[in-house]
Amino acid sequence: MVTHLLQAELHKPEALDHAAWAAIADPLTRLKTAVQADDRPLIVGCAKELVEATARVVLSARGHPAGSETAFTQVLNAAHQAIEYQPGAGLAPDAAVRQAATLARKLAGTLRELRNAYGTGHGRASVPIIEDEVLETSVDGALLWIRWALRRLQYHIIGSLQPLLLDLRQGGTFYSGTLRERLLAADLTHLPRDDQRLLGIAVGQRASSNTFNVRIEGVEACATSQDEAAWPPAYREGVVQGLFLNEAGRLHVDDGVPGPRLAAEVLALSPTAGEALQARQERVTAAAWNPQMVGLWRQVVGEMKLSAAHLPAQPAELWLAIADHVKSTGERYEADLR
Repeated sequence: MVTHLLQAELHKPEALDHAAWAAIADPLTRLKTAVQADDRPLIVGCAKELVEATARVVLSARGHPAGSETAFTQVLNAAHQAIEYQPGAGLAPDAAVRQAATLARKLAGTLRELRNAYGTGHGRASVPIIEDEVLETSVDGALLWIRWALRRLQYHIIGSLQPLLLDLRQGGTFYSGTLRERLLAADLTHLPRDDQRLLGIAVGQRASSNTFNVRIEGVEACATSQDEAAWPPAYREGVVQGLFLNEAGRLHVDDGVPGPRLAAEVLALSPTAGEALQARQERVTAAAWNPQMVGLWRQVVGEMKLSAAHLPAQPAELWLAIADHVKSTGERYEADLR
C-alpha cells in the first residue's frame, strides 16, 4: 500500500467560498479513498482530476471560468498565468520562485499523459502494471502545484476589484490591516488607469466618511510614500477627488477636516499633480455642498491654505484658487441664511 502519499492536507483559502472549495475537496476525498484502497488506476485518475478542479476554481475566482470542453492543459496553463505574478503577504515575487512554480506546473501537466497511460477513464485490452513511482510522481506532482496555487488563490480572490469597490462603497468592514492586504493583492501597479482612479475615489470617499482604518491604510500610507509603483498617479488623483466629493458629487469633508491636508500631501508626491488639479478644479468648484459643509467651510479653507505649502508652485496656485472659491461660496451661503 502507498498510504504515505497523502500525509499532508490541503488548506482551504479563507476567502474561497464553500461551493468552490467543495469542487476541490470532492476529488481530494476520492484520491484519499483510492490511496487507502490501493486502487492504482484511480489514484492516477484522481490526481489529474484534483489538479484540473483546482485550476478551474482559480479561473472562476476572478470571473473567467474555463469552458466545460476546454482541454486540461489549456485550463492548467491559464490558471497558472492568472496567479503567477499575484502579490500578497508572504508570497515571493522573485524570478527563481516563478521558475520553480513553472516546473511544478509542467510536472502537473504530465498527469494528462500518466492518466492516459495508467489511470481510470479509458477501457484497455490489458491491465497496465503501475509501479509505486508512477503513483508518487502523480500525487506529488499534483500536490506540489496545487499547494502553490492555493497559497496565491487567497490573494487572487481578495484582490478582486469589484468586491473591493463594493465593500468600500457599501459599508464593508475594514479591520486593521484589511485594506492594506487587499490593496496589495489588487496589484495597483498593473491595474488599468481607470480602475486605479476608481479605487482611489472609493478609498477617498470611505476615508472622508470617518472610516479610520481606510484613512490610515489607503490615504495616509499613500501620502507618506514616494513609491510610484505602489501608489500610481491615477490612484492618487482618485483619492484626492474622493476626499472632496461624495458619491452624489457633492462637496463633502470628514469630521475634524483632515481631508484637505491629506489631499495636498497625496498630490505633492504625484508627478501629475498639476494636471490632476486642473482636471478636477471645475468639478470641485461646480459641486453643490453637503449640508455639513456650511459649518465647516472656514476650517476647510484654513487647512487648504496651510497645506498649499506642500505643493509645487503651479499646483499650489490651482489649490489656492479652489480654496478661494470655497471661501466665496461659504460667504454666500452664510449671507443667504441671514
